[in-house]
Amino acid sequence: MNAIEWQSPSYIQKAFNEIALKNEYRKTQQRIIKWQKPIFYKFVYHNLPQNPVIERLFNRHLQHLQQITQHPIQLISNEKLSSHRQQKPNLHIHLTKDTDYGRVIQQVSKSKVRNIERESHCMGSFTLNAQHQIEQAVVIIPVDHVYSRGLLVTCIVEETTQIMGLPNDSDWVNPSIANDASRIELLTGLDYLLLKILYDSKLQAGMRLSQSEPIIKNIINEFQKKDLIKNAQQQVNKQGLYPLLN
Repeated sequence: MNAIEWQSPSYIQKAFNEIALKNEYRKTQQRIIKWQKPIFYKFVYHNLPQNPVIERLFNRHLQHLQQITQHPIQLISNEKLSSHRQQKPNLHIHLTKDTDYGRVIQQVSKSKVRNIERESHCMGSFTLNAQHQIEQAVVIIPVDHVYSRGLLVTCIVEETTQIMGLPNDSDWVNPSIANDASRIELLTGLDYLLLKILYDSKLQAGMRLSQSEPIIKNIINEFQKKDLIKNAQQQVNKQGLYPLLN
């Protein structure tokens, strides 16, 4: 695919509908889902010592997601947890061994997908309230497994981006981390645009397809007028993990 194709407004809108309004593991009502409350995240270790390298990668990427979406995302340290004034974490990042992966999935997620520990290298899941707002989320990484396969960065980027409200994977949406058939590790210009569309204030959680489509079309048109689509890849590469890893 050439750059012109993924930068066309019709392609961006079709890709948004595919990634944001569908889910690879369950049927959806094709409604907008997104966080309304700020995200407070915490690392949880299962039979593993603290890993500053992994935490740094997560922190860097989550800061990038905040910069793109303008949605508040904050690390909650153990010291802050001891303060009653602090918010409780609503995103738990679980770091575990491969041998404990299945147990941790059953323990901390509500996933009903059979054999997900065998079918996935890592996973993320979230829960919605009645208004289709994301209220809680978990990311689970079997550290030794992803290290041995060179998938650590891919898992960090894909799972944390999906729990923002872009839960589906698709082999035709390209270039994107949501395309499991590709070898893309970091956010692309298309991913950048999908995140910015989702967290535009004009899109409300719970909107049906018929409500959201004309709004998304207008958002994309505004992006085009501001040259945001043309410059998306350049913009996304300025922050996050790209400068750290390249």
